Amino acid sequence: MTTERETILLRSLTETTWRFYLWAGMLLAAVAWGLYAYLHQLRNGLAVTGLRDQVSWGLYITNFVFFIGISHAGTLISAILRVTRTDWRRPITRMAEAITVFSLCIGAPMVIVDLGRPDRLLNLFRYGRLQSPILWDVLSVSTYLTGCVLYFYLPLIPDLGMLADHPDLPNWRKRLYRTFSLGWKGTQPQKYLLEKAISIMAVFIIPLAVSVHTVVSWIFAMTLRPGWDSSIFGPYFVVGAIFSGCASVILSMYILRRVFRLEDYLLPLHFRNLGLLLLTFALLYTYFNINEYLTVGYKFPGMHKTLLEELMFGEYALSFWGVQMMGVFCPIALMIAVLAFKRHQQFIIPGVAFASAAVVAGAWAKRYLIVIPTLSSPYLPTQGVPWEWSHYRPTWVEWSITLAAFAGFLLIYTLVSKLLPMVSIWETRDEEAADTEAPERWPAKWRPNPALGTALIVVFALFCGSLARAGETRAARKPKATVISLDWHAISPSQTPPASGGEHVMPTTTPRAYLMLDRVFGRVGPGISLHEEDRPLPSINATASLLEQGGAGLSFKVVDFSLKTSFGILALGSWPTLDDGKASVVIRDRRYGQYLLMASFRGDDEAQAARGEAMVDFGPRPPAALPEAGVLITPYLTAGIGLPFVLFYGTMWVVLVYAFGYLILWRMRRNG
Repeated sequence: MTTERETILLRSLTETTWRFYLWAGMLLAAVAWGLYAYLHQLRNGLAVTGLRDQVSWGLYITNFVFFIGISHAGTLISAILRVTRTDWRRPITRMAEAITVFSLCIGAPMVIVDLGRPDRLLNLFRYGRLQSPILWDVLSVSTYLTGCVLYFYLPLIPDLGMLADHPDLPNWRKRLYRTFSLGWKGTQPQKYLLEKAISIMAVFIIPLAVSVHTVVSWIFAMTLRPGWDSSIFGPYFVVGAIFSGCASVILSMYILRRVFRLEDYLLPLHFRNLGLLLLTFALLYTYFNINEYLTVGYKFPGMHKTLLEELMFGEYALSFWGVQMMGVFCPIALMIAVLAFKRHQQFIIPGVAFASAAVVAGAWAKRYLIVIPTLSSPYLPTQGVPWEWSHYRPTWVEWSITLAAFAGFLLIYTLVSKLLPMVSIWETRDEEAADTEAPERWPAKWRPNPALGTALIVVFALFCGSLARAGETRAARKPKATVISLDWHAISPSQTPPASGGEHVMPTTTPRAYLMLDRVFGRVGPGISLHEEDRPLPSINATASLLEQGGAGLSFKVVDFSLKTSFGILALGSWPTLDDGKASVVIRDRRYGQYLLMASFRGDDEAQAARGEAMVDFGPRPPAALPEAGVLITPYLTAGIGLPFVLFYGTMWVVLVYAFGYLILWRMRRNG
């Protein structure tokens, strides 16, 4: 039997207006347009996107990291608060768990969308190696998705059993609820087994969630790229994920409260408590942001410094500082303003919700700035390439698929909210009203305020930091740099002595020069060292013969040697010809395969310009020979790599099978 308050929760299941069909139709149209864009991409390849060889990740990987991040909402709100036995969590746990499942369902396929050939995903399972972080990611995300689906489903079982007998629901929905309720009767043994299974899942889902976003960060951190080469990426990604996940829960609470009129369940108390959690993680996230950029700006040279300058003062400066202000600093200031002063209770709900919306938008933009600027700042030089090759600009295909991803998330959330109550009925049935507070130990006038205390600490720290000064005196202004100018002049070769009158007598004819390349290859010894840097360099001896038309060699002429590579022309240097008209060059380079060697003579007063080409074979690529010890990555699976992952995720799968398979499917159904 449902009470009057519970009828409000079931109103979303029994009442449907034209606004629902309009909203669902708009979302479905956006999803259909995104599907058309993806079919266009599948038919024509990734050339229809802004992705290129240099910037190979774009909006798709940004969406992947973003949706995986907000999936931590269920872990934070439901699991942690359930383990700590926090009573005020009961009306909001299902909303958080739903965000977790739906965001994983949207985020995980983004990796497939990013592939130009999705059929080659099977190669990951056919030839994948456990040493690769890509395989770690597949294993962790699939395990996390399975665990979150079960963790979302278990607390639904009592409500499904109750809805199976509801008189106002159609028969097909009753049959659906009855099937998935697994014979729930509400007996005491069933309640005990269900609570036990939920408690076990709540404990183990927390480290599983932390491992997922840590592995996602390792995909970046274990790649040799400026800006990603950081050991702080693991905790930085986890804190950022919880930060954005908490904001997404608050935002969904605000929307559902307005749409389904859940004012009796979602009280200012819930927004205040979650706002304090959000403020805490905002300060932690600010700390990790400072850590990320301070170490790079303090000591790292080269491309790391270039990337930081581009982010803070260059091409991406406006986006970077805009994201920091919109996604971090402004939400912190807004939450302190609405949470610190209890006289303005009416501003808590809209203020925290607005700050959460800014955090969610800033979280997506921050993921974009993690991916794109780094890929646009490679270690290898890109001089002379077209602008489009070294810069990324998303096309309508990528924006359409991104829009479809967000629309798909909202569509799933909308449909599930019409199929299931978004506030747990059985958990709130026997509870007092959510706004009941514990007896106050302090008078209202003197009660401590955590938000105000945090704000005072931050202001005091900033004030003390502004007063800090180094003991040394300020250096005087540097003088202007000294300018050194160099003059140069060309010396004309082979000039004839001047005749009478001071005029130069130039040769009447200029013979043609012929340039031939005589290839002499040095061979690499049979021994192959384990270390790449210890492997002998191939020695290529190439001789260019500069000849006149009659076959005589031209001596003391400068010949330029160069090698044509995938990244352009590599100048090897210039050498003069000897008495026989030959110039030799020795190439020692760790290359494999065939390259075009070019020799050129620029011409002078005695001979015309000439050019010669020849294919040089540097030999086959040697087999991979990584060290047997001293590093983690080896050609074969080692215990240091395999055992931690097998034990951790193997334990997680054993827990899932035990909690759901044994306790629910086997024992609980038998006690029905």
